[in-house]
Amino acid sequence: MSSQTESLQPAGVDHVVVTEPEPGIAVVELARGKVNAIDTQMYREIATVFEALSDNQDVRVVVLTGRGRIFCAGNDLGSFRVMDATSGVVDMREAKRAIFGVLDCALPVIGAINGPCLGSGFGLTSMCDLVVASERATFGLPEMGVGVLGGGRFTARMLPQQAMRRMFFTAEAVDAATLKNWGAPIEVVAHETFMATAMSRARSIAAKSRYALTLAKQSLNGCEDIDIKRGYELEQSYTLRLSEHPDSKIAVEARIAEMSGGTKS
Repeated sequence: MSSQTESLQPAGVDHVVVTEPEPGIAVVELARGKVNAIDTQMYREIATVFEALSDNQDVRVVVLTGRGRIFCAGNDLGSFRVMDATSGVVDMREAKRAIFGVLDCALPVIGAINGPCLGSGFGLTSMCDLVVASERATFGLPEMGVGVLGGGRFTARMLPQQAMRRMFFTAEAVDAATLKNWGAPIEVVAHETFMATAMSRARSIAAKSRYALTLAKQSLNGCEDIDIKRGYELEQSYTLRLSEHPDSKIAVEARIAEMSGGTKS
């Protein structure tokens, strides 16, 4: 496996850095200023990046992290100073496109949270398929402390209602260990190993068929907000689609061969 990092940078994207450090694994770094605060242009860039990765047939998994010591400080406060009900419509549309761009990415997305993860940064994290967090990471919803709302519904994807509401109403950040204790399904590791752990999870995913991964992502997204019976029926329909693909038969035969080899004396 080559250790050479390849650039996957889309044209016109300045504040999000996209590389392929290993075949099939794309790393997306938020990289705007010292705290990676997001403005309207950066929201557009995030959406552009995840749309491009969805279409890249050589990529099988995405790792999302922040450059520097902060994952994302949330929205650039300068935008809130001039926001009104009219201009805010545009800003909110771009924010929604970026955040749901992570959820709707055709490929699994791993959040590798390196430090403070606030507001919209927490929104991006909540849309990831799995999350590895440094022990130095903190999570918060500062919106009510700066005169705006938002983030509660995203956070409720990771936390029980009362834990989310405590964060929402107090606007106080908590550390990664506390978030996990409150029920967030995150993996908390030593700061020195958080990226290595995220890459290890990425390699495990990248070893799978890209076609199977994209169907799995569609299936899981489709099932999330419907009842169990309709969800299972939807999953079955994706299973049938996958079963007709050559990758499915290759995986079955490989597993049978592995099991047969393991039973030999």
